[in-house]
Amino acid sequence: MQFSLQAVEKHGKYMEAVKVTRRAKGEKTREKILKAAIEVIASVGIKGTTHRAVAKKADAQLSLTTYYFKDIKELIREAIILSSTIFIESSSGIWHKVFAYLDEFDATSMRKVTTREEICHKVTDAATQHMYENIIHRPVGLAVEQIFFTEMMYQPELQDLAIAHVEKLRQPFIKLASYFNKVDPEIDAELALMTITRIQYQCLSQDKNDVDIEQIRKLVYRQLAWVLKLKR
Repeated sequence: MQFSLQAVEKHGKYMEAVKVTRRAKGEKTREKILKAAIEVIASVGIKGTTHRAVAKKADAQLSLTTYYFKDIKELIREAIILSSTIFIESSSGIWHKVFAYLDEFDATSMRKVTTREEICHKVTDAATQHMYENIIHRPVGLAVEQIFFTEMMYQPELQDLAIAHVEKLRQPFIKLASYFNKVDPEIDAELALMTITRIQYQCLSQDKNDVDIEQIRKLVYRQLAWVLKLKR
């Protein structure tokens, strides 16, 4: 009897391990499909995204794609959520460093032109490098993000995701502007966000070797100089 109980217990642990392995494999497959969907959306837009196109991009059977996502709208929605999460997280580190840097200055120092010029150069360098990395290494994320401002805004079932994503982009710009503008930082933030996003989207159409990082730096500096109330 003791042997039988031990055997049952051992079998139970084995079956549990099998379930965990299958679950992990299933999650990996699901993520693979979602990432393939992100690439398809970036390439052909939302209307051109189908189960078949995603399966081809994922190098997976069509039946597997429809097994995990029976409704194409569900697949598109979850892919967009994942893309948004990945892209926002890629910026969180740089924003954290920028705000930690700004917090080193007291109010008196912030009023000095020399201090604001130093800050403008420092933040410009960080922003330019991050934007360049987005353009060169994260073009798919940028392409999908562009859809947040266009195609998704006119689709009721996706509009909430677009609004939420844009708001997540806007908030750190508002925080940055509020260091130098206590009256209407939202205005400065909106203008800065529009400039940054336009520069990145414009560069998407260029060959990677033609992307001029110095030109990006000049444009970013001019916009940030406005936010920091620096005269030309």
